[in-house]
Order: sequence, then C-alpha cells, then structure tokens
Amino acid sequence: MKSLLIRSTLTALARLGVAEVCVAAGARNAPLITGLMASDGIKIWSFFEERSAAFFALGRMMVDRMPVAVLTTSGTAAAELLPAVIEAHYQGLPLVLVTADRPKRFRGTGAPQAIEQKDLFGDYVSACIDVEEGTSISWPTRLTDKPLHINICLDEPLDAERSGIDFLKHHPQKPLKPAKAAPFILSGSPTVVIACGLHPHEAREAAPILKELGLPIVAEATSNLWGESPDRPSLDELLLPAAEDTFNSLEIGQVIRIGGIPSSRWWRDLESKPFVWVTNVSRLQFPGLARKQHVQTLPWHALSDFASLSLVPASIHPGKSHLEEEITKRPLCEPAWMRHIMRLVTEGDRVFIGNSLPIREMNMALDSPPPGVEFYANRGANGIDGIVSTWLGASASSRSSWLIVGDLSAMYDLSAPWIMPQLPQGNRRLVIINNQGGKIFSHVKSLQGLPEEVRHVIENNHRVSFEPWAAMWGLSYVRATLPQDLHDLPDGAVMIEVIPDARQTETFYQAMEGS
Repeated sequence: MKSLLIRSTLTALARLGVAEVCVAAGARNAPLITGLMASDGIKIWSFFEERSAAFFALGRMMVDRMPVAVLTTSGTAAAELLPAVIEAHYQGLPLVLVTADRPKRFRGTGAPQAIEQKDLFGDYVSACIDVEEGTSISWPTRLTDKPLHINICLDEPLDAERSGIDFLKHHPQKPLKPAKAAPFILSGSPTVVIACGLHPHEAREAAPILKELGLPIVAEATSNLWGESPDRPSLDELLLPAAEDTFNSLEIGQVIRIGGIPSSRWWRDLESKPFVWVTNVSRLQFPGLARKQHVQTLPWHALSDFASLSLVPASIHPGKSHLEEEITKRPLCEPAWMRHIMRLVTEGDRVFIGNSLPIREMNMALDSPPPGVEFYANRGANGIDGIVSTWLGASASSRSSWLIVGDLSAMYDLSAPWIMPQLPQGNRRLVIINNQGGKIFSHVKSLQGLPEEVRHVIENNHRVSFEPWAAMWGLSYVRATLPQDLHDLPDGAVMIEVIPDARQTETFYQAMEGS
C-alpha cells in the first residue's frame, strides 16, 4: 500500500511538470527518497536543512520558470519552508512542497515529530493535499501561480520497494489560455513607465512595445532592459536610472508599472497621492499599493494593447543630477563600489542583487551593463533571508554569476554553500558589502532622531570578518578595500568581502539629499 502511495505521488509531481526535487532527508521521508532515486528523468539536489533547500528551489524557478519540488521530513522540518513559501507566493512561482508526516491519528497528541502540518502554510499556498495510505486521492493536474502543499502521512515501518517512475513519460497539461483582458481606462496626464522584476523573456516581449510608446522609463536593474541585447531593441534613449533624484525630477499625473513592485521610496509615497493614476501590468495580480482610487491592475498579456496608444510623456525637470559628480569624488562609497563590481561583469553573466541597500544602490549607480547580462532579486516579500541560497539556485545553469549582498543578509544564510559541490563548474562570485550592520536604517528618516544606543540595536552593528566563512566551505577569499583589489580574481567560487569607506558613504548620501 505504501509503494502505491509513493508511486501515485511521484506520478502527480511528474504530471505537474516537476523535473527537479530539493531533498532534505530524514527517516519519515525515506520512502519518498527511495522512490525518487529509483526514478528516471528527475534531478535530485541533496540538502541537510530545509530553508536553504526551499530558497535554492526558488532560484531554479526564477530562471527556468518551471516548477521545482522540495521534499522534507516531518515536524519542524516542514515549518522551515515557510519563508521561501511566502517569497514564492509573492513572486508567483510554482514551488511544490512535499512534506512527510506521521499518520493522522497522531495529530494533537504531542507525540514526537507530530505537529499540525495540514494547512501549515495558510493562504500562501493554492491548496493543501493531505493524503494517507488507503485513502482516495484527487491530484491536481495543473499548477497555479501559487505554491502547492502535498502532505503525505506515512506509517511505520518506513520501508518501501525501490520502485520509481519515468518522469519523462508524463507530460504536464498545457497552461490555460489567459482570459481576455478587461477594458481599462488611462488618463491624459503626463505619463512615466516604471519597470522592474522582469524575467529576461518578459523584457524581450516588453521592449518593442515600450519603444513604440516612447515614454520615459524609470528602469530598475531587474527590469532587464538596460544595455544592448540582440533579442530586443535598444531603449537607451528612454531609460532613466531608478534613483530617488530621478523620481523627484519628474512631473507626472500617471504611472504605468510593468513587472514587479518597485523598491523606491517614491513608489510608496504614491499611497498619499491619489491624483496620480497608476496602472499595473504584471504576471502578478498585486497592485503594490493599498489605495484603491485611480489604481488598476492588468494581466501581463494586456501589455500588447498599449502599443497603439498615444500618451503624453512625463516632463523632466532640467535640474542637473549630482550623482556622477558625487560618485567620482567618493570612489570608495557604497554606490561607487557597485560601479567597480559591474565593471568586472562580462557578457551573459547572471547577477543576483541582495535586498536592503544593495538593490537600491545598484539601481542608483547602474549604467550600461554588458550585453546579455541578467539581473534577479528576491523582491516578493523584500526579506533578507535565503538570498545566498536563491542565488546559488539561479547560478546552477550559468557559466558565470555574481551575488551582491549585504553583510547581515549573508549571515542569514551561512549554510547556503553546502550545495556548491553539487553544482556544475562555473565562476561564482559572492560579493559581501560589509558595512558592519544594517546601515539602511540610517537612511530611514523616522529613525534618525532616535538615541544612538537605540539605533545601535536596530542596526545590529558588528565587527565580523567573513574570511572564516569562506574557509569553512573551501571558497577562495578576497578582501577588497580598494577597487584594484578586485583585479585578477581566481576562477571558480570566490567570496569577495568589500569594505566600503563609511565616511565617504555618509558624505555621499548627505550630498545627494542636499542636492
């Protein structure tokens, strides 16, 4: 009976299009692991802990847009998946959670390894399929844009026949054709486009339409619209950096957002500006704003309807930006380091950007990257956990990849490099901007008046060096205090600890805020 349940589960995964499984092994999920390892056409990634496994799966899906499953044992092991489930929910990624469980009769008893796993992930999953040996099962045949939870209750003995399936013999159903987009209304006000969080395929779809529209485009790095690409028209004459002084220079009455939710303070301030019309065009049906007045959200395929529109472009104040001048004067400030790092990125590289300050400073300092460079970030819930693991998942199919992350984000994911020996060979550069704490909080105006001892606690100031972390996982290590320290990096996996100049960074932001 147990073998039938295992085969039924594996067949369901195959029919959903799963071709990779991240396994965090234990006794309770051993029968499932046995079945997987006896199967053909499935890639298995092995982890010792669940949180890294789930975020790694996110990285695989961000690049390939194919479902990936994570398999855990019972108890708190299942709960470790929650942060990645939340991120997958807000990114619209088809993460499949397979959690082994003790039989249903143990629920509420306090018996070892018996927690309430059914509905553990609440609204963050499309469904929780709770199955047990000897019960009929109605498996889903198509995934939605939410994660899916499969909870499998297995009784002892935890042995099973070594009988797998051929995943390649089962084909997922074709996606449903998108419903026709509802009519939408745009104002005649001056309009700007904000672009971020676009998969490279989406950027290629969007670029010809945006060029036809001819509106100014405030583009974050993750818009994947910067630089030249043979697969799309150049938008250089329309693109503006996603820096706050860019937003503040615009005179607008209407915003068209394509892709994800912007990282800027300016976007959040639209909550109190109902006179600015906002139209969202995205795979995700999240408006990114709480206000309802003059906000509409359209499905991604509605973007094609914009090609024939004639809209008034936003005007830009002629006041000169001081960004280039201030970066040149302070070559060791954090935004300048983004420039130094990007000069080492080569054609076709994959760049993952950490949350908090790194993504904002990259958006501020980015100029034209080499052709074919792809940018990614975990901007679903904007958290700083699991970023190293997500990058490693995204890097698995890249010959050369970069992660630019803050020091606290790196500390959140110290076990992430476990998976590196299982990855294909390639140059992986883990760049840690070590400013010795959560310095983004020094830019939050509402916190600037707090006593110094309170700010010290909020920022989590420290003097940690990451060299021992590199040694722990056998990575090459480079400590960079000057741009020339980045020259002649070794091949393979390298951890680069950048120490920006705190005084230059402070005076840079003071100059920018005063400009």
